[in-house]
Amino acid sequence: MKSMVKYSKMTAEIKGGNKVKKFSLVMALALALMLTLGVSVALAAPGDYDPDTTSDKYNTPLTSGGGYVDSTTVTPGLVNANQTGKNVDVNDGTSFSDVIKNVEGHATHGEYTNDTNSCASCHQTHTASGRDLLFKNGVYNTCTACHDGTLGFYNVFEGSNAGTFGGDPDKVVGNASVHMATGVMTTSAAPGGNRTSTDVNTWGKEFTCASCHAPHGSYSDRLLHYNPNNMGATAPTDAAGNPTGGKKIVNATIALDSATGHYTAVDADGNAITEPWLYGYTYGRPKVYWSQIRVLYDSDADGTAEWNYKVQGNPTQSYNDVLEIHYNEGYFTDPSGVLPADLTKVQMDVAPATVVKVGLNQIATAPNNVPVNEVTTYVSGVNAFCAACHTDYNANTAAEETGTFSSAFRHKISQGLKAGMIGEGTNMVCLTCHFAHGTDASIMLDAQDQPVTSPDVNASSALKRYTNMAVCWKCHSDSKAETFKNTQYYWDQKAAGTNPTI
Repeated sequence: MKSMVKYSKMTAEIKGGNKVKKFSLVMALALALMLTLGVSVALAAPGDYDPDTTSDKYNTPLTSGGGYVDSTTVTPGLVNANQTGKNVDVNDGTSFSDVIKNVEGHATHGEYTNDTNSCASCHQTHTASGRDLLFKNGVYNTCTACHDGTLGFYNVFEGSNAGTFGGDPDKVVGNASVHMATGVMTTSAAPGGNRTSTDVNTWGKEFTCASCHAPHGSYSDRLLHYNPNNMGATAPTDAAGNPTGGKKIVNATIALDSATGHYTAVDADGNAITEPWLYGYTYGRPKVYWSQIRVLYDSDADGTAEWNYKVQGNPTQSYNDVLEIHYNEGYFTDPSGVLPADLTKVQMDVAPATVVKVGLNQIATAPNNVPVNEVTTYVSGVNAFCAACHTDYNANTAAEETGTFSSAFRHKISQGLKAGMIGEGTNMVCLTCHFAHGTDASIMLDAQDQPVTSPDVNASSALKRYTNMAVCWKCHSDSKAETFKNTQYYWDQKAAGTNPTI
């Protein structure tokens, strides 16, 4: 408990003493990936969070009478008809069979059918314990109610290819370091990110499991978020010309495939935008879509053509509403024939989704025949995903060695791999050196991929896969400068299986 009190004080300092912001409208049941926060922290027992936390959503009761009695009856005695979260506080795996409410064969997260019951696995319509109708109080508590090993799903408190949230808090033993996805910090706390922005749609938003995972469906594997930190809908530079890390493409031109009738967007270099387009719009009148189409014509009859979002001759409808837009495939069609033949008069802003692909291997089956997979390889998109928050770290070329929000030089992540290291093909990725969830000595390795018992002596282990600076020695086993003087020239073997050269 002492470690948790220290944690609460630390998070209060990170918040700068400010009151916790209003809980995000994003609903979630997935666990956080990527935000290399160099902090040491002990986690509470799986499924629960320390009541001393500074975040009010973990200790504010549902009513003045004291919140919920258990997960099936809520103060003052309202019955949870769908039994969502029943027995969720019982530390007995055999009692969790009635927690998952999706119809057998139906997905819990996304790909919902018209007769779905999956909503009830996470939400209670009238008797919720948390905001957004979550059956537990807070995103983190809701996610870990299932993802703590009791249901047979991914246990985020055990070591895996994603690391662990259950690190040993004793620095003498483990020097644990985790992504704090509990909502007590904002995204702006990310190393290499924008530390000063308070934009509630990006850097000022609370960092929770839903910051990295999309519980209602995703274009990526492992439900990784399609728009982390709202970077897909953020322009690459702000109004002052400063880089933001955003991906939105403004004023993209349009190309037509006459064989299929598909209109696609083309960037300034003439390349088709192949990522799915983000669907969504800001609340207001008229609606402003993230990916928005407009046509050049003289709408006010003043002799000058203007770019218009409203359909020519029908000002009550926007082009986004009339055209058939296939956001998932990244194209649209014009079944009503409202577009001009001259496509130089058609353009759009495109908010491209972030897509991450990994190699998966099914290792188990959870209740209701839900497959449980493990990551075996990283295929594509990992670096861009991490860079949504750690924007300074996305340095792939010499021109990008300096960061977006600082002038610091950053380690490249496009260099070749050494044998035994993970990455995309033959190149390094962020996860070559770091775990996504967290780390401690029980899962860290030395430079020869052997388990270690010594602690990581740095102030924080920073989610590293390798202890201390063995994370460097694993790859930099030789030098462009003077030869390293070490105790064993392990990498200077003449051939596989031969003795080291001394």
